[in-house]
Amino acid sequence: MNINEIIKKVNELATKDVDERGKINMATNLIFDDITSNNSELKIGILEEIIDSDHIACAVDGSKYEIELSDVTLILARAVKILGKKKDKKSVPSEIAEDFKIIENYYDKNVISNKSILFMLSLETGLIEKCEDCDVIFIDGPIVDPPTYYEEDVEIENILSLDKLALYRSTVLRRLKSKNKLIMGIVKNFSHRILIKEFLNSYPALIKARENYIISNIMYKYRLEKSEFNKPIFLGWINWDSLINNQIILDDLKGISKAYNQYKKAFNYSLSIYSLYYQYNITSPIVRIDMLSEKEPDFTPIKYLNTWAMQGIREVTLLNKLADELSEINSQDAKKYALLFNLARENYLDMNDKLAELMMRKT
Repeated sequence: MNINEIIKKVNELATKDVDERGKINMATNLIFDDITSNNSELKIGILEEIIDSDHIACAVDGSKYEIELSDVTLILARAVKILGKKKDKKSVPSEIAEDFKIIENYYDKNVISNKSILFMLSLETGLIEKCEDCDVIFIDGPIVDPPTYYEEDVEIENILSLDKLALYRSTVLRRLKSKNKLIMGIVKNFSHRILIKEFLNSYPALIKARENYIISNIMYKYRLEKSEFNKPIFLGWINWDSLINNQIILDDLKGISKAYNQYKKAFNYSLSIYSLYYQYNITSPIVRIDMLSEKEPDFTPIKYLNTWAMQGIREVTLLNKLADELSEINSQDAKKYALLFNLARENYLDMNDKLAELMMRKT
């Protein structure tokens, strides 16, 4: 392409983008009017109340690291549970679960990557299972995790299959919920367009919109209208049952719909997931909060978030921030494990070679 053709194409794309952005902004303004005038089931508001009564909160986070060692891949996983007491706002010693696996490199990289996620989530779920002493549980990430269901039933190196992890995780969550534990998933990076789906029939221009763009615009517009920038804001609730009860599902929601359906079956259809969007103040990130509940929750979960939240941090709560930092596996950690593995393997091979040589001499 010559320079004139390039400029022409760029201008065409820019004009198209401006036109589509204009339609999206108009739809966003209309949605804002629907919500604020109570023409929508969704509620938006400012809520700064906290939970004053003594309680114990915990946060659970996990991480994983993959490192290739010629013919094998070393997978490291770590999960951390942090407890906090409202009475003195102090955290108690953390509980850490660590493990590692060796997977042969003849598996596809996508298979290894998926397995490393399931490996980490299994450790994380094991710590969630130990949260019976907590009143409220903050899980880093979505409750339905991984948020995409794919067809696979292969177990490698005793790492749970996706079906078995979903059954294990949902069983743990259901048991905790039966003991009146408040369970929240804090989703920092939300790409699934569960709010957009709620309004798509009325505003088809949203088909090309991003969830984060719509949410942030609605919340900012509300803060401007109320002249309130320092207090927590919420937008919700959205019932996930519409993901499996609605015949029209966006392509980017098909994976999460299948995953949620697996959980619903394991919950015996007695529990549902509800989501809202939350921002502590104007300088803090917007996150999605997933709640496990028999019916649409009130706004008590927001009060718990307000109690433990800190300004400007991605993890939202102090406890989640600590769990995130302790669970992180860096490259130096991975190299230490890799070095130990290589040393052990080389020494094992050397010993086998010596034994083989000795046997040959005897014969």
